[in-house]
Amino acid sequence: MKFPNALSGVKKLFAAEILQLLGMMAMGAAALMIGFAGISVQTEHPGAALGSGIGAAVLAIGGVVVLVIAAVFEIVGLVKAGRDDSNFKYALYMILVGIAALFVGSFFQTSNPTVYNICSNVNNITDLISTIYVIQGVMSLAGRLGNAEMVVKGGTILKTIIGIYTFAIIAAICYTFFIIIP
Repeated sequence: MKFPNALSGVKKLFAAEILQLLGMMAMGAAALMIGFAGISVQTEHPGAALGSGIGAAVLAIGGVVVLVIAAVFEIVGLVKAGRDDSNFKYALYMILVGIAALFVGSFFQTSNPTVYNICSNVNNITDLISTIYVIQGVMSLAGRLGNAEMVVKGGTILKTIIGIYTFAIIAAICYTFFIIIP
């Protein structure tokens, strides 16, 4: 068994992860340039402020485009890989629930930050669960191919990611309930 659907799907998931990193780097660079534009305005260098603002806009738009492409790659990859292992289907369902939570939360971003943050936390939790399903799917396929070393490495990666995500989610929940609500 070679699992051609899973191979193609996992390659798309890998490409999506790389694109997400690039998109987030572009968004971070855009944020820095916005800061530089503010500094330029304060120091009375309007040309530098204009250049920084235009650069920030270009980077932000480029970052958003790359992130949208990454999302499409991720969904296509999960659909393809889901044909060979059901863990990938479950990961797709979790991503769709997370997108729905973000969509609902976006309506409350300014009017009710608590609801927005709760929806954002739901998205973070579904992201963790989808990541777990993807890793379990890869481990399952590796096990079915007889690659015990990959299964062991997958288990180690799974534990590490669960620990990091759990810490981040707890921090976000504490932020929501101890900083915003009071």
